[in-house]
Amino acid sequence: MNGSPDLVSVLEAAYAVEEPEGAWLRGVVSALRPALEAGLGMAAYVYDTSTRPFVVREPILDCALDAKGLAALLASSDEAYVQGSWLSRAAATASETPGFDEHPGVREVFAPAGIHDVMVVNALDPVGIGCLVGALLPRKKRLAPAERDRWERVSAHLRAALRLRLRCRTTGATQEDATGRAEAVLRRTGEIEHLEASAENARAALREAVLGMERARRSMRREPKRALESWRALVRTRWTLVDDFQAGNARYVVARANGPAAPGPSVLAARERQVLAYVVMGHSDKMIAYELGLAHSTVRVLIARARAKLGAKSRGDLIKKFRASS
Repeated sequence: MNGSPDLVSVLEAAYAVEEPEGAWLRGVVSALRPALEAGLGMAAYVYDTSTRPFVVREPILDCALDAKGLAALLASSDEAYVQGSWLSRAAATASETPGFDEHPGVREVFAPAGIHDVMVVNALDPVGIGCLVGALLPRKKRLAPAERDRWERVSAHLRAALRLRLRCRTTGATQEDATGRAEAVLRRTGEIEHLEASAENARAALREAVLGMERARRSMRREPKRALESWRALVRTRWTLVDDFQAGNARYVVARANGPAAPGPSVLAARERQVLAYVVMGHSDKMIAYELGLAHSTVRVLIARARAKLGAKSRGDLIKKFRASS
């Protein structure tokens, strides 16, 4: 694995949202390969958690694992394993999941192929559609905190990109911030060309987000930590930035409405529901702040408010009450 990977290229591949799904996923895998590949190849797929086993789309299996093996792995994963892996880990190695060594698929599919672990970047959206990219490993590995933070942030970008892809291909979104429509157009230099009324109050935030994205592109391709700090996954819980078109000598960035879906009890405000959707998925407050474009302190306040409204005594109790009322 590369210690200083070009993660800017990964984000650029992720936000190529107009590509067909198969080409998009292969582009993401190609961009991630130099950073993750460890000699046994790569695997990736889009998955739907509404059924068991998951429905998998566009599988890329550039490795010893074939489609039959992937199907066997999914079919032999019980609900406890599913909850402890796909549904709750944004960046991890498979061996960190409780029950990994005893998993039938690990013994019967992985072991004969010399696969002893998988480094996983998992972008599951609260609506239940996810994208997983994995590098097969010849030995077990546990992520260091800095590695986990890096790949969790990459997963936040993949999640936002996947969500926007899905929205741009459907109609009838019921949330104003979840339509995928363009609400602002800016030059790469930060000048604002057009703002919808819904984005007027975020003029400065959008400009700074575009400039941060451009700083990452220009000078941070070998500085992954700084690049991910500069290029955020979402602006103020609402907008995703994508390159959209070029006119003359100017390249334009479009801010598209792409806030995460916020189902849940009506007693909670929309932003509280958005935060809790990620709490339920096992995300830390720090990660939630990054993926929603909020301050860490704001996330803590929103969680505290939700706990009070739902009468929850702890984070675990909050998760139970939120699930029961959603």
